[in-house]
Order: sequence, then structure tokens, then C-alpha cells
Amino acid sequence: MITLQGQKDENAGEELVGTEEIQLALQNYERVLNIKESDFPNVILIDLIMEPLEAVKIIANTPTTVISKVVPIETVVRTRLDSILEKVANLAGDKVSPGDSFNLICDLRGRKYIKSKDELMDRTSEELIEKFNLKADGKRF
Repeated sequence: MITLQGQKDENAGEELVGTEEIQLALQNYERVLNIKESDFPNVILIDLIMEPLEAVKIIANTPTTVISKVVPIETVVRTRLDSILEKVANLAGDKVSPGDSFNLICDLRGRKYIKSKDELMDRTSEELIEKFNLKADGKRF
């Protein structure tokens, strides 16, 4: 998932420029299946065959004008708090050890199902601390 510079509620052509920048950055890699706009302004999704972290590194090391953030998506989950908490626990179980610290980054787009970013972050923090004996580092984005 790639977030582009610009207003979250407006489209001023960033998607077109962003798509071109992605195509240029990944032009030497035949592992890109599809580049498409999402349902949210200034968010582009890429279907890849290549490792997502490899694509993130390539794009991060390529000069761009509108790309502001590149986030690999490891899984897709229904937009319900219980589903999100379950999936976070499943992913964390493979990646953390007791005593590790973490911070949460949450960018809600649309408020149809999750009304409060703070509630989502609080519940997720509680889940990680209780299940895996982790330490929150206090940063919240």
C-alpha cells in the first residue's frame, strides 16, 4: 500500500503521478502484477509476486515527488475490532519475544466500522501486552 502526498479527502491527480513513479521504480522487476487505486483518495495498492519488503526498499530508495509512505500488507482482515485483534495476535506471535517493545501506528480511513482510533490502539496495546508480555514504548501515531 502506498500513500501519496495530498489531502486525504481530495484527489488532485496524485494517483496518476504516483502510479507513474511506482512503475518507474519497479520497471526492472517483472514481479508486479497490478497497480490500482483504492477506495480512498491518495492510496494506491500494488499486487506483487516479489517479496513486499523488497519492493518497499526499492521504492524507498527511488527519488519520488508524491509518494509519502510505503507499507507492506501482510494480511487482510475484516474491519471489526475482534477480527483485527485476532489477526494482530496471530502476526505478532511469529515476530516477537517476551520483553520486546512495540509502538502502534494507526491511520483510519473512513469511520464506518471503527469509530475511534484511540479505542483501536488501546485494545491492540492491551492485547499485545497481555498475550506476549510486551512493553509499549509510549509512541502512538
